[in-house]
Amino acid sequence: MRDESLHDRKVELLRNMDIFSRLREYELDIIARQSEMVNFKKGQAIFSLGSTARELYVVSTGRVGIMSMENESDVNIAQIVPGESFGELDFLGRTTRNAGAFAEEDSMLLRFPSHQHEDDVFKSQAYISAQMLYRLLGIVSERIWNVKKHLYDKTGWLRNLHKQLLRDSMTGLYNRVYLEEDFLNLLPDLGSSAALVMIKPDNFKDINDQFGHEAGDQVLTLMAIFLQSELNENDIGVRYRGDEFAAILTDTGKEDAIQRAKEISATYKSMDLKRITGGQGVKIQVSVGVALYPHHARNSRELLDAACRKMMQARNAGGNRISI
Repeated sequence: MRDESLHDRKVELLRNMDIFSRLREYELDIIARQSEMVNFKKGQAIFSLGSTARELYVVSTGRVGIMSMENESDVNIAQIVPGESFGELDFLGRTTRNAGAFAEEDSMLLRFPSHQHEDDVFKSQAYISAQMLYRLLGIVSERIWNVKKHLYDKTGWLRNLHKQLLRDSMTGLYNRVYLEEDFLNLLPDLGSSAALVMIKPDNFKDINDQFGHEAGDQVLTLMAIFLQSELNENDIGVRYRGDEFAAILTDTGKEDAIQRAKEISATYKSMDLKRITGGQGVKIQVSVGVALYPHHARNSRELLDAACRKMMQARNAGGNRISI
């Protein structure tokens, strides 16, 4: 099989699996390039009970048996057929195998990562790898939840990975992954009312262009600090996209949300940027969008969409204002 055809075959095999189906095309491409197709003869061991989990497998052709040991006797506990994966839980958890696997008939398997990439798959393209693992984690968590077990109980390593993925490395606030994925599961659990405030500085590009990207990063870090200072104990601050920030205000009605948005806007205008701008008296002005639950939205996704629309309405109307 030509290299291009083999690569396409690997991508197609990954795309049709539930554990990889939520990944983007470029992520599937990366996984495929760091995978290999391996042939196993009937009866050949794929991995053994207690061995180190360095990879996961997808069955392309053939059939695989999963075997456990009970009272010193081998017990066949599952059969894996084409299009199904196995070994992913131990692989993600970096644990030893809790069962063995063997080819019940001549089989072709996709192995990820390939032996060539097993030492560096999580070092190269680290951010993309982390994103892939997070999505895989969500799918696997759903599987385990259905049998009343949760993946977070399996290993602290995965819990730490999850926390790292939700934090913006520069500001320390929650990040876009949190707002677009984890936040979607929060409502209505946040309470009977909540508000989402989206914030975008009107003149950040001017600061970035005039004083450089390092100065721009310092301004964003300062904005994160000032935003956090305006939040209550149960509120959540987020750096969303680039220079956009968000504040999730819990147990907050319309009048309180408007007042809080005004206070956030005012605190940004009060920021002293002279140490960053070399003494020039530049002031940050912001466009703010406020969306209310349940007034504007029935769930978290609708609330995020509504807040983003209102923020852009404020910006398109000339900026330096609040839209609700």
